[in-house]
Amino acid sequence: MRFYSKIVWRYFRSRKGFLSVVSGFSLTGIILGVAALIVVMSVMAGFREELLSRILGVSGHASISMPAFTLEKGRSVQKNLANEEGIETAIPYVFGQGMILHNGAARGAIIRSLDMSTRKNIIFDNIASGDIEELTKPNRVAVGVMMAKNMGIGIGSVLTVLSPQGSYTVAGFIPRMKKVKVAALFDLGMQSYDSSWLYMNIPSAQKLYGLGDNITGVDIRVDTPDNIEFYQNKMLDILPRTAFISTWKDNNRQFFDALQVERVAMFVILTLIVIVATFNIITGQTMTVNDKRGDIAILRSMGAKQRDILWIFFLNGTLIGVIGTALGVSAGLLVVNYLQSIVSVIESIFGVALFSGGAYFLEELPAKIIKSDIYGIMALSLSLSMLASLYPAWRAAAMDPVEVLRSE
Repeated sequence: MRFYSKIVWRYFRSRKGFLSVVSGFSLTGIILGVAALIVVMSVMAGFREELLSRILGVSGHASISMPAFTLEKGRSVQKNLANEEGIETAIPYVFGQGMILHNGAARGAIIRSLDMSTRKNIIFDNIASGDIEELTKPNRVAVGVMMAKNMGIGIGSVLTVLSPQGSYTVAGFIPRMKKVKVAALFDLGMQSYDSSWLYMNIPSAQKLYGLGDNITGVDIRVDTPDNIEFYQNKMLDILPRTAFISTWKDNNRQFFDALQVERVAMFVILTLIVIVATFNIITGQTMTVNDKRGDIAILRSMGAKQRDILWIFFLNGTLIGVIGTALGVSAGLLVVNYLQSIVSVIESIFGVALFSGGAYFLEELPAKIIKSDIYGIMALSLSLSMLASLYPAWRAAAMDPVEVLRSE
């Protein structure tokens, strides 16, 4: 192997003129392709995880509902599931739609209750201002920072909340309305939540919607959300037959399926960069073989076998793939680690917003490095480089040294 390595390294270093240009393009293409794959796969993984954590942090991994679902029944379900392995929390909630009125402005809102006895909602960890503990009092609410900004709401502001439920009178339909006081502002970093969601305690939400002692359902959180079907079947065995369970996959299937399709599509598209670079390896190695015909003939005359020649040129081409993959992985990981800083610099230089919270749900570009993705990209790049090196190596091994020396 030492014999091969010496010749391979000598050929790799001694390229001149057009050969070095072709090899440089091959190396650069692999570096860019691998780096782009790592950055895109990391951003897509981070985007999915961030959306998943925030969406499910608000609404839970599954929801249990049943006819005449009272708060007492909800607490009973909460107690029954508390000791089940893998089920982290079971939280009763009230959910509905409404309208917010403030200073002559009106805005539609999603109104949801907070169970102040558990503190397991993502809202508790993302309070921008005010005191979330105030929500234990009647008619206190928490609103998103975007809603507060758009409607001129601050801590202590009094809002009028209208619900779709109401009563018919001689004057027509009159919706149920309630005066509430803003106790806290939350900032989830997702414009769709920060601009339209409002939270209050369970008794206040029950009164707003005229539910009496009823609730909308019980939110379930598990330790492995991707395996929610297992817990769904497990809960159905425990709960009454009238219980219905909807999971986050049922409610968001199209959205997350679209993310997965986009992730696969981007992987395929960016893989083409690596494939084009490997074609350059074929071109560069073929030219190297033609340039080294005399050396091949001399080596064969000195006793080198066909497999020795094949290994020399195979390793010579593979070396480009190894170096390009290593540099590409390093560049990709470096970009991912400083991604937000890079985006901020570009935005400040060109004065444009590359990542709009209104368009992409999140206000910052997320990224998550998944080791299996990195290993897969490395394996793909190295495999393509090795395949690209086979044909030129086979051509070199198939040369007849007698014919080569005669032509020389």
